[in-house]
Amino acid sequence: MFETAIPYVSNGSYFYMVLTFLLSTGMIMKFKQFEKHSLIQENNYSEVSRFLKKYGGNQLSHLILLKDKKIYWAEEGKVLIAYKKIANKYVVLGDPLGHGTHIKKAIKEFEAHCHEKKVIPVFYQVSTRFLPDYKAAGYRFFKLGEEAKVNLDVFSVAGKQGAKLRTRRNKFERNGYQFNVLHPPYSEKLLNEMAEVSNSWLGDRKEKGFSVSFFHKNYVSRFPTAVLRCPAGKLIAFATLPSDYIKEKETVSIDLMRQIEASPHGTMDVLFTSIFLWAKEHNYKMCSLGMTPLANVGESKNSRAPEKMARFIFLHSKFAYKFKGLKEFKSKFAHEWEEKYLAYKKASLSVLIIQLILLIHNNLEYKKIVTDKESVGKRKAS
Repeated sequence: MFETAIPYVSNGSYFYMVLTFLLSTGMIMKFKQFEKHSLIQENNYSEVSRFLKKYGGNQLSHLILLKDKKIYWAEEGKVLIAYKKIANKYVVLGDPLGHGTHIKKAIKEFEAHCHEKKVIPVFYQVSTRFLPDYKAAGYRFFKLGEEAKVNLDVFSVAGKQGAKLRTRRNKFERNGYQFNVLHPPYSEKLLNEMAEVSNSWLGDRKEKGFSVSFFHKNYVSRFPTAVLRCPAGKLIAFATLPSDYIKEKETVSIDLMRQIEASPHGTMDVLFTSIFLWAKEHNYKMCSLGMTPLANVGESKNSRAPEKMARFIFLHSKFAYKFKGLKEFKSKFAHEWEEKYLAYKKASLSVLIIQLILLIHNNLEYKKIVTDKESVGKRKAS
């Protein structure tokens, strides 16, 4: 309905009206059409791991190992495209992976595949590196936010600039808190401890998916993990640390991070600071903190109307505190900010954004895990 009525969002008023209307009525469910869960499990993930080790990944490639996406092999297996279906769209996570010389053709090949399947291709969180290739293929762009990066050659807790972080970290150490980076395989005891921390952090909230990692023992067991324990030895916080594979000594990411609800003030500051110092000591050059939604979106006088309206809506709504807080937290550490875009065509931007929100928030893989656990529990009880 909305895609035919508004084929292209040319001004902010359309964006605002459609977004507000969809959020405030039951018609949002019209777009909540997901591929069945059984279709998501057909990929050979050992093959994916071999590919990433050969060609390298990016700041999102570890999320493929959540197993909530499908894989399309382009350019005779030289390019990997991870995607998930919602409604009539195949949403690709990040840029295609592989050798840069094959990406342009891979984008066109995937588009032909989508045309054959009668769906519309969308690329979520693409980098500026390949924008010319998307543009040549007829894609439009919407700025989603910026990825925060810590330059580890520059990062330091010495001097006046690092005083606050240094003081907080020293206080934790004096009080007996212990930081370590552990490597798989992990014991069942540790995985259970991590699960307890994760459940405490979640509370009544639900796990997200697609572009956001979620807790699963098999997933966290694939990466090094930073842990912080209290003086009594109890785990109070952790973060998984995937690397970019082929360049594994260059970039590390802080991926799934969790802390217990009763953790002391400054726990995450200490955990992050300790991770940066560890990574620096182990010769990593950069640490990714992930994308911050709406960071510096709509601020430029050259920003498109939908970007300006998106910024207005979110910064003057219940989401304002959350987005500002996330940006402020990452700004404590980040030295660089890299723009991330949505590349799309033949779609109403307003409807597409709603579908992306549903895609991230409706985690079918996590729901299956919970359902399986409950089934096992019932069988044991009987």
